[in-house]
Amino acid sequence: MQSVAAAPHRLTAVEEVVPQVPDVALVQRHLAGVFRFARALGADSELAADIAQEAFVIAWQRGKQNLPDRALARFLRRSARFVWLQNCRQDRRREAAIAKAAEIAFEQTADDDAAHDARITATRRCIERLNGRAQQAVQLRYRDGHSRDQIADALGLAPNGVKTLLSRTRRWLQQCIEGTNHETL
Repeated sequence: MQSVAAAPHRLTAVEEVVPQVPDVALVQRHLAGVFRFARALGADSELAADIAQEAFVIAWQRGKQNLPDRALARFLRRSARFVWLQNCRQDRRREAAIAKAAEIAFEQTADDDAAHDARITATRRCIERLNGRAQQAVQLRYRDGHSRDQIADALGLAPNGVKTLLSRTRRWLQQCIEGTNHETL
């Protein structure tokens, strides 16, 4: 019968993937310094923690855990700086993509300035063409921001009457602005 000590050691799947378990004391000695360095670069607490963790992963992947403390600290700071810069580049690309998408969306949906100005001018002309209660109701609702109940009190109408008046007035204004209605309301 063969003893366990005499049998050749086979690497388990975990040992093949993680050849060396990080030294907890080593991580504890350097973690605060790497974290503070990431914060000094401008990272918020959550990002600084991620950067510090990534710096340690890089160090272990490259077998740097056996360096003297000062050299390891320098390597960790450089790795943290590299991770920070990578993050900044990704953010800039993301922001540039968002800005480009917003610009494209605006160009596809927005009227040009001349058409917009013409529509505002037409709206003002049409509002001036309104008579009496219709003009007062529009001004009280959209210029002054009053509720239907407040408008009803000011004009001596029931709240449902104000709702009907505003609905009829909006429909008339739309036709007036589009140039299909030449009557006064």
